[in-house]
Amino acid sequence: MKSNEHNWKMMYKIGMVAIFLSVFVMVAEMFLTMLPDGARSNEGSGDIYSWFAQFDRNWFMAMRNLGLINIIATTLTLPAFFALLGLHYEKNRAFAGMVLIVYLMSYAVFMADNVAFPMLALSQKYAVADPAGRRILLSAGEALLAKGISHTPGTFPGFFLGIMSSIFMSVLIIQAGIFHKRVGVIGIVAFSFMLIFEVLASFYSGLFSVAMIFAVVGGILALTWYVMLGIGLYKASK
Repeated sequence: MKSNEHNWKMMYKIGMVAIFLSVFVMVAEMFLTMLPDGARSNEGSGDIYSWFAQFDRNWFMAMRNLGLINIIATTLTLPAFFALLGLHYEKNRAFAGMVLIVYLMSYAVFMADNVAFPMLALSQKYAVADPAGRRILLSAGEALLAKGISHTPGTFPGFFLGIMSSIFMSVLIIQAGIFHKRVGVIGIVAFSFMLIFEVLASFYSGLFSVAMIFAVVGGILALTWYVMLGIGLYKASK
């Protein structure tokens, strides 16, 4: 019994470290926006020609603009969510299990929809291809763009499931009473704002400026939520 308790406390520590690393990556994403090629809009940075040109100019920023930072941050939250669900499991097993399923579904869909690495491979082939080969690669690139530019209909399912899993986690936190209820309330508000942003950005591109207001507010609240969760996991590991 003591061994099992020790193992879970170790998991809480791992989750705490992972969640703070995720926060660091999210903050770093904000600073990347200030760099050349860092600014993004609802236009998705243009057609396939401009994407290949950006990959040739700065492959890292091109991948970042296709969601590389989101991949890193989301992957880091895996052990954090597992630790949080383990901490709350005894309070509401059924709901905690559902949250885990939704979260794993969101991760799988998000990773399947992301095209950062496939686009990197295509851009490398495009750089050395002959004219006939380039025409084929341009068509393949257009197909990838239709599927995987962030905050467009193609990526909406993964973002939607991820946001819902965070809202469900916040509800679980309120129900369980292990953390202060304000942690759950902040999470619900934060990710409700992020959901509004995703809907507007994905399906109403003309309202992208309005959507960014929800993104900024929701993003700040989400970062606060993650920090509070990290502190909670730290306390639980003691």
